[in-house]
Amino acid sequence: MINVYLLIFKRFIFLVLLQGLIFNNFNFFDTYDPYVCLVFIITFPVKVEKITFMIISFAFGFALDLYSNSLGINTAACLSIAFLRSYILNFVFGSFYDPHGIKLIKNYVSESTFSQKLLYISSIILIHHLVLFSLETFSFEFISLIMFKTLITSLISLIFCSTFIYIMIENEK
Repeated sequence: MINVYLLIFKRFIFLVLLQGLIFNNFNFFDTYDPYVCLVFIITFPVKVEKITFMIISFAFGFALDLYSNSLGINTAACLSIAFLRSYILNFVFGSFYDPHGIKLIKNYVSESTFSQKLLYISSIILIHHLVLFSLETFSFEFISLIMFKTLITSLISLIFCSTFIYIMIENEK
């Protein structure tokens, strides 16, 4: 179990620094930043208790807020997807989902279909971005802008996150 927490700590530091120093400065079309930091929550070990996962996700979102000076919206978005992740896993993987956490996330990736992988990653990213941009705008007046920015940024983040997850899974084998 110590190895699991060491892996979590290394990913935490690496992905916060990667997002804060590199990906927050990408600015595709002067507006859209890929959120590679979501790889941390997507690949978080299932066997860790949910309350521990929520606390670590809070700290992760808070660290992202410190880098991006975003006043807590990253924390709220990370907590939202941390809370919903078990429900998303159960919805996407169905009876294959292991709520007790015996299976590792690489087992989900290697033993599932392409559509399950795509649905899991894209739903996490979409929910995160929808919460993030809704809190950023905080007005229903700009709902079309929120939806457009959510979709474009989600597509960019999906490409980057899928690439990072594939690299991580290949390195763990």
